[in-house]
Amino acid sequence: MDSNTSNPLKKNVLILAANPKDTSRLRLDQELRDIEEGLQRSQKRDQFSLKQQWAARPRDIQRALLDIKPQIIHFSGHGAAEEGLVFEDETGLSKLVSGVALAGLFKLFADQIECVVLNGCYSEVQAKAIAQHIKYVIGMSKAISDRAAIEFAVGFYDALGAGESIEFAYNLGCVAIRMAGIEEHLTPELLKKLEAVGIPDQPFVQPEPMSKPENEAIEVFFSYAREDKDLRDELAKHLKLLERQKVIKGWSDNDITAGSEWKSEIEKQLNSAQIILLLVSSDFLASDFCWSVELERAMQRHEAREARVIPIILREVDWHEAPFGKLQALPKNAEPVTNWSNRDQVFADIARGISRVVKELSQKA
Repeated sequence: MDSNTSNPLKKNVLILAANPKDTSRLRLDQELRDIEEGLQRSQKRDQFSLKQQWAARPRDIQRALLDIKPQIIHFSGHGAAEEGLVFEDETGLSKLVSGVALAGLFKLFADQIECVVLNGCYSEVQAKAIAQHIKYVIGMSKAISDRAAIEFAVGFYDALGAGESIEFAYNLGCVAIRMAGIEEHLTPELLKKLEAVGIPDQPFVQPEPMSKPENEAIEVFFSYAREDKDLRDELAKHLKLLERQKVIKGWSDNDITAGSEWKSEIEKQLNSAQIILLLVSSDFLASDFCWSVELERAMQRHEAREARVIPIILREVDWHEAPFGKLQALPKNAEPVTNWSNRDQVFADIARGISRVVKELSQKA
């Protein structure tokens, strides 16, 4: 579809797609192809112009806003909750852009942007920030599968192409997920600009961090295979400073005392931890207990937003299609620990990543 900015009735749709090489693969090409096909076959196809920006970097967003002047912006890619949306840097690796930054940018173009669709996991955080300035914003309240994301997008743009309103299109997108037999129809959330419901528009202000009670340490659960015990112990040493500061309280099966029922104790700690570390290796994936008990429960709590699950890649293994493959992993670029020549350097990198999550959770307490 060619752009035609001279036609005042035509809506420009800008697709921003990003799938950095250090993140799990998404079916973005199918999503964008299905969107385009739906608009091309629609009754109102002459009223839409579709432009796509692949491998989108932060600077590409602002340039596209200036050049294309879109009325609808659609993001396809990964979301990382409070950390931001995942775009790309100059080398094709992940570059997080916060909701505050996006809200500040979109505010400058609020007179032309009607709707922003964030079709990425846990993007509701960014959607709330952007909705301070844009009339309609759609974000995802939790992780969303590729199939559900595609079904939502197709239903949404099919409705727009038929001349329906944004609210109707949102509802049809949710119904499309359910019609496909996917139980994720409650994941998309439609947010409206605050002034639309009688609250004056105000600039988005980052909330002040809340102080954490003096002795309330965040509980951290180590899920690992016994073959990786030495690597787990090494990581625990690098987290010891946070323990001494009473910021975290680490727990693994090493802490089970004699005479305790080990399985019930693990389940108890797994259900109370605020951070769950998955120490990933071939042995971890091969362990029936790690897979069917610890990993299954960890992902349930993550999906319910009761805990933050962090995969830590210890040894080289194909993990991207695992249930946690959609999550941002440590260390940097998800490079396995054993591939690093300097072991202290890699564990320090992991410790810093965990520390950032701890700080974020402490501020939300």
